[in-house]
Amino acid sequence: MRDYKTRDLLTGLFVIVTAGVALGALVITSGLLETRQELYLRASTAQDLTTDTRVLLQGLEVGRVSQISASLDSSTGALTFIARLSLIERFPDGAPVVIPVGTKAVIEQTNPIAPAVVQLIPPQGAGARAFLQPGDTIASERRTGAVDELAALASELGDELRKTLEEARTTMVRTARATGEAERLLAAATPRLTDALEKLTANLERTDAILAEVGPRIGPIQDSLIAVLSETRRVLQTVERLAADANTLVADNDVTIRDTVRRLHRSAVLLEHFATQVSRRPTRLLTGVRPPPPDTTEERP
Repeated sequence: MRDYKTRDLLTGLFVIVTAGVALGALVITSGLLETRQELYLRASTAQDLTTDTRVLLQGLEVGRVSQISASLDSSTGALTFIARLSLIERFPDGAPVVIPVGTKAVIEQTNPIAPAVVQLIPPQGAGARAFLQPGDTIASERRTGAVDELAALASELGDELRKTLEEARTTMVRTARATGEAERLLAAATPRLTDALEKLTANLERTDAILAEVGPRIGPIQDSLIAVLSETRRVLQTVERLAADANTLVADNDVTIRDTVRRLHRSAVLLEHFATQVSRRPTRLLTGVRPPPPDTTEERP
């Protein structure tokens, strides 16, 4: 009977000791016995601030936000927020945690997936001579986070894309208008070009016949006429290429086409006059053919 009582006593003592050790370890690790100091942070907005937001001193965590309350500024009437910062008093090696006067508090999000933190940034330069005391208030600023920057960038890209689409639409309208004008120009110029080509072809055939008849007697003139015919053929080839590419012309080529048609028409008149005069009197190949007077009544293309 006594053995059972002793065993129960030992078991109870073991349970009590184990529970005490666990409770002590929990208290020690939770920081309940750690001495802490409190500072206050003033912010214009409570965005990204929570009661568990970490407080970093030059990147090292030294505390957390323990409370957030709103306050009405009596001078401006604006609503401000006061966050209470619970900071450790000593580093793990025993060195005191001191925060110089002039330290800035920056609320920022270090990466898109991490919560925001409060960065305490001491002033640069000579060593601080005065330090913040418990209960002092620090002004803060909020830096634009990566998510906000991405949203601003997306909005900017959307505006640029919208402007690009509008410019592309305007360019397409202008291109369609220029294509329509080029088609109308081509439709108006095609009959005149065809008529000029037909006249040139007939004159070339008549000139070839005359050269074949008088060629054996007048060699130098034949060479000159052949050169003229070759040049005329090249002009015809140029006109054919111009007619083939006319679909891509724009309104500013109207003057060039009209000038080419006038020149071709004048060349056809000259060749027709030359062939007529030589066929009537072959000796004019030696004496020369007087050019016809300018046709002032010619219908301008």
